[in-house]
Amino acid sequence: MDKVFIEGLEIHALIGIYDWERRIRQPLVFDLEMAFDNRRPATSDAIADTLDYKAISKRLIAFVSTSAYGLVETLAERCAQVVLQEFDVAHLRLKLSKPGAVRGARAVGVIIERSRHDLARPDAAAVAAAATGSATAGTTAAAPKAASKAAARRKPAAKFRAASSRAYLSLGSNIEPERNLRAAVAALRERFGEVRLSPVYRTKAVGFDGPEFLNAIAVIDSDIHPFALNDWLHALEIAQGRDRRDKSYSDRTLDIDIIYFGDLVLDGPGDFQLPRPELRHAFVLKPLADIAPDFVDPVRGATLAQLWAAHPQHASPPPQVDLAL
Repeated sequence: MDKVFIEGLEIHALIGIYDWERRIRQPLVFDLEMAFDNRRPATSDAIADTLDYKAISKRLIAFVSTSAYGLVETLAERCAQVVLQEFDVAHLRLKLSKPGAVRGARAVGVIIERSRHDLARPDAAAVAAAATGSATAGTTAAAPKAASKAAARRKPAAKFRAASSRAYLSLGSNIEPERNLRAAVAALRERFGEVRLSPVYRTKAVGFDGPEFLNAIAVIDSDIHPFALNDWLHALEIAQGRDRRDKSYSDRTLDIDIIYFGDLVLDGPGDFQLPRPELRHAFVLKPLADIAPDFVDPVRGATLAQLWAAHPQHASPPPQVDLAL
């Protein structure tokens, strides 16, 4: 049988089992191969005889973007049911990828193959009705209930359609710092839109002898989860010439850390931690207190202004630099 494919269809959705995953939308990537007899459109040269991949893509976008499943396995199954039930597809192979879900991996996910005869299994009608969010003539009494539950599940997810989390990023550089910090801010603006910036401070290198650093705080609204943001920032550091294989204290073309991601308290793989322990440094806490004095630290229960007031360097903060980023 011939195949019609859709490759790299990216849809943002609420997906995941962790608390922080229930608060932001994450990118998902779909690849589909659908069995279809392409001799019909090849003979007629009529679009009406084709398998309309645009219509399938739009249907999946509408369905996935309003879903709120915990597991990619569940979402993949429901998407397969939508395509098999609503379009002229007898068999499909569906790959659902979740980029950035595991550090060090480009993506993780599932690959499933389903056929139309799978819909004939017990309770398939109710499941299909739940997937489409509507009951059809001839469905069992359970189908409207399933559809109602599906609608109730999707309704709260509507508030996540444009969801994002505020991220507070510490920026530092002591190698061509003006150029590298400006390049970093430009990249942040290009990817995330508006960037709020603290004043810039000059500080001595910590833990080694080297040129002085310029440090600042950037505030963005992130539409990706914290692990994916962390990986994106690492890629930005590498693009600016940093060798991330060097784990020692040393000169940096660019150093960016996520200090806060909303009010998340999270320990991840490697040294990933929220809030970041670098908060103890004056060159991090002072610009944070400048830009968000009323933000309450989720661990300490105090505002940033209060934390800075209690810091040992409160009376002698790092010197401010007149630099526009």
